[in-house]
Amino acid sequence: MLLNEYEWSRNPRGMHNKNAPIKMDMNALSAVGMGWAKYTAISDEYVNDIAELRARNITPIVRLWLPRFGAGAPEEKQRYYQAYLEAGCKWFELYNEPNLDIEWQEGVLPDYKNVAGIIAPLMTNWLRWAEWIIERGGYPAFPALSEAIGEHYDVISWLRAMLTFLGDNYYERFRAVAANGLWCATHPYIYNHFYQEDGSPSRARPPERQRAEEGGWHFEYPYDPISQAHKPGVTTISGPPSAPNGDPIGLIGMGDAFMRLFREWFGGGAIPVVGTEGGIFPVPKGGDFHQLDKRYPGYTAASHAEATVAMFNWIAQQAPPWFFGVALWKWDDYYETPYGPSAAVIRMSEVAPPFKEVPPLEALEGEGTAGIPRGWIGPGPIHGRPDVHCLLITPGFNAEWFFVAGKAYYERFRPQILPSADFLDNLTYRQSAGITVLALPNIAESVRLQLAERYPAAWLDIVAVETLDQLAAVLNERAMRGLRFG
Repeated sequence: MLLNEYEWSRNPRGMHNKNAPIKMDMNALSAVGMGWAKYTAISDEYVNDIAELRARNITPIVRLWLPRFGAGAPEEKQRYYQAYLEAGCKWFELYNEPNLDIEWQEGVLPDYKNVAGIIAPLMTNWLRWAEWIIERGGYPAFPALSEAIGEHYDVISWLRAMLTFLGDNYYERFRAVAANGLWCATHPYIYNHFYQEDGSPSRARPPERQRAEEGGWHFEYPYDPISQAHKPGVTTISGPPSAPNGDPIGLIGMGDAFMRLFREWFGGGAIPVVGTEGGIFPVPKGGDFHQLDKRYPGYTAASHAEATVAMFNWIAQQAPPWFFGVALWKWDDYYETPYGPSAAVIRMSEVAPPFKEVPPLEALEGEGTAGIPRGWIGPGPIHGRPDVHCLLITPGFNAEWFFVAGKAYYERFRPQILPSADFLDNLTYRQSAGITVLALPNIAESVRLQLAERYPAAWLDIVAVETLDQLAAVLNERAMRGLRFG
C-alpha cells in the first residue's frame, strides 16, 4: 500500500473514550471536528457505532481489552475483531504498552532482555494477528509502548528488541505486513515539549501570549532549537552520554524512532503513525500550571487550549507525512471537568479542523540490514530455490569445452558465467545463489572446500570431469531432463 491509500478522515484531531462500555457523544465529537475516535472495548459494545462514525467522517480505532493481557493469544478476542471488521472498522490494535508491569500477569517482569520469555511470544502472536487482520481488509497496529525511560521498561530498548526479533526470525513476513496495511501506534504524552517562537526560533513566548492561529509553533521535539541547544545532535534513538538511547518524549518522538529503525533494518519507506493516546498532558483544571521540563514554558488551561489547536494544525501542515494524528487522552479529562467541557474543547469548536494532504509514498524502499550476520559477505540463505544461478569455470579447466558441450544447457538455464568467484562478493545477504562449478577431478574437492568456507550459504553444484565427452554427457542429460543442478 502507498501512504495515501489508507482510508481515514485526513483530519488529525482525535479523542479516546473514557472506558468501556461507556459511549462517546457523537454530536460532541462532530462539534469539535474530530477525525479519529479511539475505543478500548470489552467486546462488541461499539460495533453499532462504526457506521455512524464513518458517516460523520470520524475514523474509528478499536482495541479489545483484557486485564493483564501480556503476550496473550489474539484468538481470545478474535470473534469481536471480526464483528468490528464486518461493521466497517479498519484500524485495530492488539497489545497495549507491553513494556509496563501492569500489562502482564502478577509476578512477570517484562524485561526487554528476556527474548525467549517476553519478546518472542509477544511478537510471534502479534505477527499472526497482524496477518489475520490484513487478510480481512484491516490495518494492524505495531504495538504502542509506554514512553518510559530506563530500567527494564526502557522504551527505545524495547522497540529495538521487538524489531530485532522480527528481523532475526520473520524478516520477510514482517515486510509483507508492512507493505499491506501496517501502521504504528504511539502514546505521545508530550507534557510541555512544545513552544511558540517569540522573535527567534530558540526563544519561546510566555504562555499568556500564545495564539493558535499565529505561526512559529514547534512540536518537533527533540529536533527543535531549544532541545538541540541543550543536547546537540540528540535524536529519538541516539544522543550524547546524557541520553545514549535518545529522547523520544515528544509528539512525533516514537513515530520517528520507529521509522528510523524500520528504514535501516527493513528497508522501510513510510507507513502511518497514529497517537492512540496522548496530547498535551496533564490536562489543566482551573488555575493549574504545568511545567515538567523547565527548559520550556509551562501551560495554563487557556494556553493549553491554544496549543492543542496549534498541535493539530501543525500535524496537518508541518509534521512528517506519515504522522496522521492523536487521540487525546481522554474523554472525561476533556468533557467532564468540574466546569464542563475543557477550554481546549471550547477552543477547538471555534476553529475548523485542518485537512492533511498525504503523498503517495511507498511502504518499502529497499532491503534493510535486519538479521544479517555482522561482517557477512556474499549470497545469503536459500529459501526454496536460489535467486541467482552462476557458473564458475575453475583454473586449469578448458573453458572452450563448456561453449561446445554446454550449449543446450546454457540456452535452457542461462547461468551467469563468472570470470572469478570474487563476483559473488557483490551479492547481498538477501540474494541467494546456486553455483555450478566446472573443475578437473583432481582439484574438485579442494575447490568445493574453499567455496564452502567463503560462501557458506551458497548451493555448490560441482561438475568434476576430465574430458569434453564427459562434460557433454552430464550437461546434455541435465538439459534434456530440465535439471539446473545435479
